[in-house]
Amino acid sequence: MHNPRDFKKLFKRLLLSPVAGMSWEDKLAFVRAYMRELESRKDPMEESAELEPAIEIVPFEAGRRPLDEALGPGLGASEHAGLVSTAAEGAPTDDLCLLYQVKDLYAYVAPFHRTFEVRMSVAFLPHVEGHGAPCPVPGLQGVVLEPRVVSAAAYPFPAIADASWSEFYKTVYAATLSPEGLLPRREGSAEGRGYDWSEVDASLRARTPDGADPFTFANLFHQKIRVTLALHTDGSKYVAEDTIEAEIYDTGRFGSLYARLLERLIPADTRLQADTLDIPDLHVGYHPWFPVLTIGTDKAMLYLHAIRQDLGEQRRNLPDPAWLLRVGLYLELLTCLGIFEAVRAEHPDLLSPAERQVFEKSPVFAKIRERIDVAAWRRVWATREIVPRTSDLLAAGPVSFANLLRKQKATLAFLHAHHEDLKHAIALAGPNVENAQETWHRVFRDAERAVLKNGLAAFPELGWLDKRTRDFAMWHQRGVFGSYALPESVTGAFGDQDGVFPSACRQYRQSMNEVARFARERGLMDHTGDECIPRTASLFEAYMRGDSSLVDALQRRDGYGGGLDAAEPLSLGPEPTHADIAALLRRVPVFKPLTDREVERLAQKTRPVVYGPHDRVVREGERGSSLFVLASGTVEVLVRQQSGQDVAVATLERGAVFGEVALLTGSERIATVRTTCESTLYEISKQALAPIIESRPQLVVELGLLIATRQLDREGRMRQSGTEGVASRIRKFLLG
Repeated sequence: MHNPRDFKKLFKRLLLSPVAGMSWEDKLAFVRAYMRELESRKDPMEESAELEPAIEIVPFEAGRRPLDEALGPGLGASEHAGLVSTAAEGAPTDDLCLLYQVKDLYAYVAPFHRTFEVRMSVAFLPHVEGHGAPCPVPGLQGVVLEPRVVSAAAYPFPAIADASWSEFYKTVYAATLSPEGLLPRREGSAEGRGYDWSEVDASLRARTPDGADPFTFANLFHQKIRVTLALHTDGSKYVAEDTIEAEIYDTGRFGSLYARLLERLIPADTRLQADTLDIPDLHVGYHPWFPVLTIGTDKAMLYLHAIRQDLGEQRRNLPDPAWLLRVGLYLELLTCLGIFEAVRAEHPDLLSPAERQVFEKSPVFAKIRERIDVAAWRRVWATREIVPRTSDLLAAGPVSFANLLRKQKATLAFLHAHHEDLKHAIALAGPNVENAQETWHRVFRDAERAVLKNGLAAFPELGWLDKRTRDFAMWHQRGVFGSYALPESVTGAFGDQDGVFPSACRQYRQSMNEVARFARERGLMDHTGDECIPRTASLFEAYMRGDSSLVDALQRRDGYGGGLDAAEPLSLGPEPTHADIAALLRRVPVFKPLTDREVERLAQKTRPVVYGPHDRVVREGERGSSLFVLASGTVEVLVRQQSGQDVAVATLERGAVFGEVALLTGSERIATVRTTCESTLYEISKQALAPIIESRPQLVVELGLLIATRQLDREGRMRQSGTEGVASRIRKFLLG
């Protein structure tokens, strides 16, 4: 039997022994956490071998990606959307990456060396609750996962690296699911992706009369899946599990309904009108519906490209790609099916017989059917008549220049009906009060890019003008003549109008803002400021004001290089060094009690994030567990009044810190913080700070004192919690 002196020596020797991946502070934090665990047991002498292991999946959190776990521990999140393609081989797909932790495995790693496995199973979920049971995906049941983690070795691209179960207590593992495994094998192929369609549960096959895969029109071109990660020990003994739901979208079919309009309906109607008007070889570009469909389709392809970057490369063009996918999908269904029904009496059905069957009978389409406004689309269809040439003076090739006005009328009518559908699409997609504003900015700017890209193609009438006149027609701003600006009320009296680009930009922004107001009033969206999309979020407005720096910043925010016509993806630069981050953290008052070594450890776990103009970093009322240090740029602090108006109360510059109370206590954010320009911030998580607090518990009192002082200074009165109260909240939130 050992005496106390021997115990002390053995314990010290154990602490001083090198452990892969553990610093001295990590060891102290681990010992303190283990001692608290022992104290909480009914029998402190109970062996760890008797503790039941557990497994927990890290949920999705808007604005975060799995790669963030490698850049800043505790800041990563699982994905809840993925992409697959039923198109030709080589079409872009994306692995679904899920983060998870295994806990209390002390009895299954050294020195006990008992066996255990993490197994993954996947099931398709019914689109309508109560209409069918989950269908297991053949070949994706009980798949054994190796210990792997997300790595930043290939930054800015994510990478998956091998890991070890022995470091379970500090490791967030990564499970990847290739969406290819959700597709059946191609006909005649015995190898490759997926399974045989006949292996799928009969109920799913019965719900899919229009094809032999789970992503057809009958299934709304996507599938909801449930992924289960289960912990098994000693061969096959089930111990614990956790589940997460995700959405997988077929990019090969996304936009296919719009394509039917452009490839079948509009060409057919153009030929009919050409025969009636006796205009031989009339190009489809002269059809009044052509501009809005061409530009709208290209806009959808642009934001789908952003989604692919976010999911495949884990960039941050969109806070929540899945929400935009849902909205975009429902909008396509509502608009295209509404048009299909409106023109059905005049043109062959644009749905196949099997698609017609599920559209009219399937409960999957019930909520869509009840929201389709066929009468509205019939009114829009009435604006499609081409204006023929009546004189050489007003001739634009085979049509009259008045056809441009017809296109304008058709476009406005189309957008009105389309945005009524958009309101329904938002309701079907579900509320998003956290990040819809940032998503709206991106969709609006993609519309601007689509207008710029397709301007001449969508309006071939302009090609009959000389370059100077054409540029005027495309770029002229109402009331602006050269270097002179006159009141619009004056110039409007003699027919002065915005050109194609300014008109399209301003009308679309007005319409998008109206939809946002509608959704906000119903609790489906929220935004900061009087308008969801202010003028300063517009590429065209910045360009026409000559503000090239804002143009470049907005382009970079959306993942493009600088310049209005830049189409190449932005090349991400190197991350700031730990030394750079540590130097700034030392200037932050809330971290004054930390030693240089502790600041350096914190810097290693800090995540740098670049925000674009008008991005909200935190939102009033949400719960958070991160602190932000402003490394460059400026941000404004806004507080919402009872009237619903957001009032700016402060502007913060480099070196400012915010969110410290939420980081240390888990309380709600007391204000919204929004960037005013392109800004870089350093995010520090609860998980990054907790080990430092564990190794030096007296920091709780010092940090509590600093926070209480800052709160008193901020409020200007002695009504905030005292040091004792804040310290206890910090201790409870960080240490449990």
